[in-house]
Amino acid sequence: MKILVPCLCGPTAVGKTDLALLFAERYNLAIISCDSRQIYKYLDIGTAKPPKAIREKYEFYMIDIITPDKYYSAYQYGKETAKIIEELKKKDKKFLLVGGSGLYFKALFSPFFSAPPVDLNLREELKKKPLALLYEELKKVDKITAERIHPHDRQRIIRALEIYYLTKKPFSHFIEKKEESPFQPLYIGLYLERELLYQRIDERFEKMLEMGLIEEVESLLKMGYDENSPGLKTIGYSEVILYLYGKLTKEKMISLAKKNTRNYCKRQLTWFKKENIAYWLNNRHLEESFSKIETILKNHQLL
Repeated sequence: MKILVPCLCGPTAVGKTDLALLFAERYNLAIISCDSRQIYKYLDIGTAKPPKAIREKYEFYMIDIITPDKYYSAYQYGKETAKIIEELKKKDKKFLLVGGSGLYFKALFSPFFSAPPVDLNLREELKKKPLALLYEELKKVDKITAERIHPHDRQRIIRALEIYYLTKKPFSHFIEKKEESPFQPLYIGLYLERELLYQRIDERFEKMLEMGLIEEVESLLKMGYDENSPGLKTIGYSEVILYLYGKLTKEKMISLAKKNTRNYCKRQLTWFKKENIAYWLNNRHLEESFSKIETILKNHQLL
């Protein structure tokens, strides 16, 4: 019998973290992050991590696990999170998987193939080629993956090409192969009316700036990380780097970051609409959402 895993999911800025913190506080639940940006150390403000004091008070997993210069695959996330869940189950510790990274959820519940290790020589050769040329190359050998990856996402384009050249098979061939997972998701999806969600996105980015996002990026650059570091290929950070390099005005930087976040939000909603979401909740009122989720979890013996 599969282990039922409670998952609180939804688009960015919908209020997942606030709800998760209520469950940590009131039920002492462990929180497993399912966020492909919060895995990076030093990226705190722009990834909307829970405050450090809160993370030290309650049990959090899959936050601050690697430095920004490291690549971390969804496959790795799935394997590591599976171990964490098994350990929590052994201790009879209740938990909640929380986030908006659809591919990470998929890696846990529909495990990917074991990707071939990085070939540094091949990677260096690919890095020398213009991005547009790489993308055209990917479209020729793996049209399906090319359609899933943004034309400017150099990191994922190169990785898809690496897998093709190392295995002689397209990445899409492997990603669609499903292995059996010992886990069964219980998805609880959060949503808001689009106008309100976009308002929250805009207000949240303004707050991040007030909290010191620009200074955080400056600190990262001083530490030796740059725009090519996997962790800094993150909405908010990318735009601030362009501003610091003098390529954008502050006003344009803010406008672009908000726009890119809204576009990312749309992609998240598209992803989750394709998933088997058991419950969709309008998260306009925090306590009301908490009460509904509390009832759902109790009905499934997850609280």
